Amino acid sequence: MTRTQTAYCSACDRDVQILVTDDADHDAHANIPDAEVVCLEIGDRCTGSLCPVGAVSHTAMLARRVKIGVRTVLQPLIKVECQVCARVTDYFIIDRDYATCGECGNTVEVKQIDPAMGSDN
Repeated sequence: MTRTQTAYCSACDRDVQILVTDDADHDAHANIPDAEVVCLEIGDRCTGSLCPVGAVSHTAMLARRVKIGVRTVLQPLIKVECQVCARVTDYFIIDRDYATCGECGNTVEVKQIDPAMGSDN
């Protein structure tokens, strides 16, 4: 479950829309993931390499967006077998060097999944 809210972004110097994932219900012995902040406007007017709202790199924030299903039409796709899902899925190119599986959120270097894209030709 996620909720949308606004937060001040010091890189953009304005309020931006973010998603906050909810903490999972759990018993005292279970490992629980922390809630994650996902900026919905990263790259739109972003000026920094570190997202101050989520305290992660631009690449990590884009990977978070793909993982929760918030994708842009501008992200190119590669259809390839995911080593984590063990099935052919869409990998979203999130920057020059990294791609993220649209099914499980696994992020890998592009040259690991498409050697032609890793060359400096």
